[in-house]
Order: sequence, then structure tokens, then C-alpha cells
Amino acid sequence: MGKRNKFENVDVLASLEAILKQNTGFYQSDFDIDKQIIAEKAASPSKEDKTLLWLSRPSGTYCFRERDVFISDTAPHNTWRYYKEQSRDPILAYAVELTGTEGGKIKGNLYELDYEKHYERVKNDTLAAGTVTLVYEHGTREQPADRRFDGYPDPQLGKFERFEVQPQNPEALQFLLREEKESRDKLKLGDFKEHIAALHEGMIEREARRIVADMKKLSAPNSPDKSHFMVELSPSFMRLASTKDTERLFSMLPYKTLAFSQIKNSYGTYALIGKDENRDRQIRKPRPSVRAQLAQDKKRTAPKKAAAKTKNHGLEV
Repeated sequence: MGKRNKFENVDVLASLEAILKQNTGFYQSDFDIDKQIIAEKAASPSKEDKTLLWLSRPSGTYCFRERDVFISDTAPHNTWRYYKEQSRDPILAYAVELTGTEGGKIKGNLYELDYEKHYERVKNDTLAAGTVTLVYEHGTREQPADRRFDGYPDPQLGKFERFEVQPQNPEALQFLLREEKESRDKLKLGDFKEHIAALHEGMIEREARRIVADMKKLSAPNSPDKSHFMVELSPSFMRLASTKDTERLFSMLPYKTLAFSQIKNSYGTYALIGKDENRDRQIRKPRPSVRAQLAQDKKRTAPKKAAAKTKNHGLEV
């Protein structure tokens, strides 16, 4: 993917949805929860509610306040670390700064995160929890973070609504969050549509590399009749890929005897190669089509025209 970018003044919900469609094949309904969180934080007067961390994985998404991710033993902190420590899922992660609303749309800035490096930052710089603020219908109550609590109503404060973990050192948390923002602000301004195109190409290339690596690991032909080596195409990839995407995947795989096929008594789609095929190869990247190359050259050399009013049916960001 190269260097990370930032994307300013985007339609936050439309942009995140476009990103998840490049990585999250299952449980896209998780994003409905994210939308509720983002809408709630956009309407909040609290500054701490305006910066969120968002994560896309093949089977779902998560959205947390940034400050909660950096406080130990919170659910956001543990979840953010889990997918590096306990899984091999490809993760797309972003910081989201909410800046306001415009025309009924939630606007803000997106910042690409290198998930593995950000994980190290969270692991190494996390702050200890100090107290928990219990928020009720008619007020709040503080208690030590290590004391258990329930969600029952309080006789004086009414219905329990939520809780918020506070750090032992609030000043350290504010310093850390300022450092994070200063680091993000230095990122290069990117083109969001180009970013989505790069994510899409990356999804296909990642699948090709995985198949090639898994083919090399096989010690003997593993098809039902033992005549072929076979590797299942990722179910998440198949949920997201178009016919053109699978064709491009096919062209990236370096095998002369390659075929995509379903196997009897199996629900998946498999890449199969003959048992005598040379599996010690790397993926190949097909050249762009002649038509695509000519269109790109024309775009670069075409004279600039005066701006005109046009309908734009593309993604507004």
C-alpha cells in the first residue's frame, strides 16, 4: 500500500462503508452498530467523543473512542490488541476525526493506520485504569476500576445508562492523544477514490499471495482423487469479489494447469493445479489492458477544460 494518507472533509459513513467492502466479507451488519456509535459521538458535545478508531476485518468491524483503546483492561483496548495477538486476519484500520454535519451527512477526516505499528503503540504506551464513572439517568458516581459493578438502577440517581473508565493519570492520556494527532496531521493528503482502487487491487493480490504460499506448503496432492494440489479460495474474498476480480486473481496465479472449481460435497471454490506443476513460483501481476492504458494516457495529456456543472452519481466523500 505504500505510505499512509489522510482524507479530509469526507462523508464519514459512506467512506467507511466503501472501505469495508474491500475487506469485510461477512457480518457487514456490524457496520450498523458503528453507524449508531458515530452518529451518537457526532452529536456529543465532548471533545473526547470526536476521535474514533475503526477496524475492518474479514468477519466484521469495530468502532471505539481513541481514548478508550489506550486505557488498559477496557473492552476497546483488549479488542484492538486481540486481532494482532490471536489472529492472522488482514486488518484495515483508520482514525476518524468527526468535524460536523453537512446536508445531513456526518463529515470528518480519515487517517490510514498501519495496524501492526499502531498495535505496538497501544501495547507499549497503554495507561492504567484508575476509576470508573457510572453514569445514571440523574447523575454519576465514581468507584475504583477494580471494583465490580452491575447495571441496576441507583435509588437516588435512577436508571443506569453507561460507564466510562478513567485513567490513573489523565494528563498522560491527554499528552498521548496530542502526540497521536500530531503524527496523523503529518500524513500526506490522499485521493480517496484512488485509495479505494488500491485497496481493491490489494485484496486481489493478497489472495493470490496466500494461495501461492498455501500451495507450496502442501506435501502431496490433496484433491479427492489425489491427482491435483488444491487450495480453497477465501470465503470472504469470494463474498466480495466480482467475476472480473476472480479473473484477475486467475491471471495473477503462476500455474499452467490452473483451474477454479467446486469440489463434490464441499461448499467452497478451489484453485487446483496438476500434481506435476511447478509450485515454486511467485505471483505475477498482469499488465493493464491496452484500453485502460490508452485511457490513462489520454487523461494525462488531455487539455484542461473550464469547470462545468455536472451531476455526480459517484461516491461523495
